[in-house]
Amino acid sequence: MGKIGEYVYCIIKKENMPEHFSIKGIEDSSVSCAPYMDLAAVLSKTELKDYEPNEENVARHKQVSLHVLQDTTVLPVAFGMVFKSRGILISTMRKVYGTLKRSLRLTDNKIELGVKAIINKEMDEAEKEEFKKTCEKDFTETLNEIAVESKQGKLFSEKLAFNSSFLVDRDKIEEFSKAIEKLIDKYKSLKIQYTGPWPPYNFVDIKIMAKGRG
Repeated sequence: MGKIGEYVYCIIKKENMPEHFSIKGIEDSSVSCAPYMDLAAVLSKTELKDYEPNEENVARHKQVSLHVLQDTTVLPVAFGMVFKSRGILISTMRKVYGTLKRSLRLTDNKIELGVKAIINKEMDEAEKEEFKKTCEKDFTETLNEIAVESKQGKLFSEKLAFNSSFLVDRDKIEEFSKAIEKLIDKYKSLKIQYTGPWPPYNFVDIKIMAKGRG
């Protein structure tokens, strides 16, 4: 093995640091925390290299953040952030501390939920476009009443009628889920994909820790 670095998965509040982690990180590495001020980076000591974003590595990266998300607010960090030393990591956290704090305030006690709606019946183009507009308006108005914020995704398929991510308070997840159930009952011509909870990938700058990796 070559030189050892610090691979970062996410940022949490220092007060919520667990005593130990029951999950393994990239390349089966042990997971721990590096505190700075009132924040902490969730990380592993791993080989200092560029990690290939293959299925296994990306899955491990996400699994660590999802594991931490069960108990606390998570500020996700982009895949592949490896720092040469603990000192460089702490220095970087110092430089972007203000941004990290603002992002954590925005996402505190919140999670991301994803909603896609796919048309599952045959329609002509005019009918399909009109149906998409109706769905988008109804879904957006209904779900935005519950969510703190939303981000619209691209309709990358002709059959995709709706694609958005929602930032939702943890205590409103059940209410949000019930609203989805009502939309499922209302729109029999749609297959609705409801995913999460996720770290707030679409609501924070997950590349912020790339500054000053050394």
